[in-house]
Amino acid sequence: MATKDNHYIPQWHQKGFMSERDDQLCHLTRREFPLPNGGLKVKTFQKWHTPAQRFYGEHLYSTFFGEEVNDDIERKLFGPIDDNGSKAVRAFLTDTQTEWHHNFEDFFTYLDAQKLRTPKGLDWIRSKYPELDQLQLMIEMQSLRTIHCTLWAEGVRELVSAEDSDVKFIVSDHPITVYNYACPPDSELCEYPNDPDISLKGSQTIFPLDKNRCLILTNLEYAQDPENANPLEQRINATRMRRSMVNTIEFINTRKLTADDVTKINHIIKSRAKVSVAAGKEDWLYPERDIACDWTELRHVLLPPENELYRYGGEMYAHFEDGSVHYQDAFGRTTPPNEFLNKDIDEAQLGRNDLCGCGSGRKYKNCCRDVPQELRTTWSVASIRERHLMFCNCIRDVLGLDSGKTWLDVRRELSDDQIRRIYGFYSALWPRETDIYSLLPKSDGKFRGLYTGPLDVRTIGFSALPMASMFDEFLVETPVTNPNNVRPDFSPIENPARYKYQALKDFMFMLQLEPYIGLGLVNLIPDPNEFDMPLMRAMMEMARERGDRQEILNEQDHRLHFRLFTEDLLNSTAMMPKEARVQLLISEFGLDEDVATQTIDTLEGAAEASPLVMLQQVELRDSGQFQQFRMGPNYEMALLIAQVTGSVLVTDSGSRWQELMAAQHRTQGIVSYPWNDAHTQFNAVPIDEPFLDTFRKSQGIFSTARNWLKTTDRMVQGNNRNAAQLTRLAGHASDFTNRLERQTAEPLLLDRFRISSPEGGFYDATVQRLLARSSCLRYDRSVRSVYGVGIQD
Repeated sequence: MATKDNHYIPQWHQKGFMSERDDQLCHLTRREFPLPNGGLKVKTFQKWHTPAQRFYGEHLYSTFFGEEVNDDIERKLFGPIDDNGSKAVRAFLTDTQTEWHHNFEDFFTYLDAQKLRTPKGLDWIRSKYPELDQLQLMIEMQSLRTIHCTLWAEGVRELVSAEDSDVKFIVSDHPITVYNYACPPDSELCEYPNDPDISLKGSQTIFPLDKNRCLILTNLEYAQDPENANPLEQRINATRMRRSMVNTIEFINTRKLTADDVTKINHIIKSRAKVSVAAGKEDWLYPERDIACDWTELRHVLLPPENELYRYGGEMYAHFEDGSVHYQDAFGRTTPPNEFLNKDIDEAQLGRNDLCGCGSGRKYKNCCRDVPQELRTTWSVASIRERHLMFCNCIRDVLGLDSGKTWLDVRRELSDDQIRRIYGFYSALWPRETDIYSLLPKSDGKFRGLYTGPLDVRTIGFSALPMASMFDEFLVETPVTNPNNVRPDFSPIENPARYKYQALKDFMFMLQLEPYIGLGLVNLIPDPNEFDMPLMRAMMEMARERGDRQEILNEQDHRLHFRLFTEDLLNSTAMMPKEARVQLLISEFGLDEDVATQTIDTLEGAAEASPLVMLQQVELRDSGQFQQFRMGPNYEMALLIAQVTGSVLVTDSGSRWQELMAAQHRTQGIVSYPWNDAHTQFNAVPIDEPFLDTFRKSQGIFSTARNWLKTTDRMVQGNNRNAAQLTRLAGHASDFTNRLERQTAEPLLLDRFRISSPEGGFYDATVQRLLARSSCLRYDRSVRSVYGVGIQD
């Protein structure tokens, strides 16, 4: 028979808090009752219960298939976790370090399960997804149930005792309590079902093991400098679900708390409970009666002793039998940070007209001055823009373009050493432990677009770059390969001779976009995969699944891919001997020898005029060139980045458009388009050609298009469905389209334009999971709109 009553706090754990009665705890439960005037009446109920009677939910973890009830989650998942957790908690109730070591992993696995499997924890999971049924909720809970372990284990770990106190610890219906002195219970970060994220420097985790012992976990930076560490800033290397090496027996275990200390901790526990707490004595349930300090001052009781912090921090080296060495610093980073990327800016010293500390290139008064801290990009390291400008400077310097060399010279003289130096600098700019989410723009209400489509220097200027003139900020993913994330066989540093053609494309792409980057018109962003290994593994697995499905490009994309592939093949073979090139055309394209020879003669005659043809020969063994064609970001990453940055998606790829349409929110299988009457009227967009030459947004008809798109986007963002406004916008769009058709004085280059803004937006359950597992703390629940440019039916 299936288990019906699912205890989210095991009965064996509840027994550890008993005191006045041998088999019962005194429970205090808060209930809210709706009033006729719309208000709420709150009542509290106090009663003694046995462990079997409380802290359970009916079918909390059951899944249903018709009338059949399945309790595998309770028995097969939480059964072993609870068994091992029981042994682990008992081990940490002793002072035996060998027991701590043997039970360390089981202990933290149990803690993580306890944070997510309570009603509040399950509601938190639900809040991260637009919608979940019970089966999906259980699947997502299993995938998320270890997201806290690494960050907890890397912090300062302290076991405190209440043995000498007349007041003992209480237990709540959400027994893993997170406290941050900058986040009182009524703050936004504590709005139900949220807790302050454990990655915030000032966040501390509290877990009473029983009535006499409590675990307190503190982030190292805050423990070392509690007065100066920003409590709302993320700790260094906040990436979750990664491997780390820690000393399993280092727990501070010296503090004996007073009754006042225990009362303060109980007050925190009670304040963060969902609806109920329990204790061995009735009086312990009301800690607020004896609290004389405010929420901020409670932090002092949780701080570990300063003289015990020597146990934590420093670097760690591990030598293995195969001769390899593992390096790790105090924050789990496996490579030392690059100090040249750090910035030290005192905001108090900035004038209104000084350049903003975020690295945008804009004046402080027009940038971050009035922006809340949580919506800013970091000021502590070089921004994405600053890094890419440094990279462009490196390209021009190493290639000699700043000292008289021309692009023709580059094609003749590009050397292995130049390729190594340029890509080596790129790898230094973007180390693997880069906190990419602190560098990406936040979802702050700006009209921001993210391009997803072919990332090629030959196509980027046709529809992607012109669309940058329509947005406040336009994001494009960089196609440059980061050597930190590829095998040596494919690395431009280890194998530069085979990278000459791709290097030429990468360098030309960067130099073409440099003016847009410098002026802040385009934000050229790296792929977040490069800095989050679990995310990269998940994306590779999804890519394999797509490969298994043999996805087919639509006709428009197929023609483009074939053209670019053919050009790449012919251009990259320019460094081969003529005889080898002729044989390649014969084998690849089925040409006879005379036609192949004539074709090569024609290509050689036009080589100098083509900017992507190398004008040098290499050894035959190096003539096979690495070639990369990217459609980026891909489907999942496009959704993820757009949700992180609050962007609409912009694509000129019919295949990508079709993929994204499959991610539309559906209600009972039906897609609803509340803003469609206005959107369908705006079916053509003028291409701002002067913008590509002057880097200045044109006015007139282009300004009209920008304003219309921005106005409708605000309506979608605010879920504004006012019929009168939509009718006016539809009329404006129709008038605008007619005006474009009648334009004769200066013929405009137009492109077909489509907008899709379904009710509920675009989302994918896998992407929601990746976001919940990431170190990104703020993101949209879905992508609100997709814009299609030049897409053929």
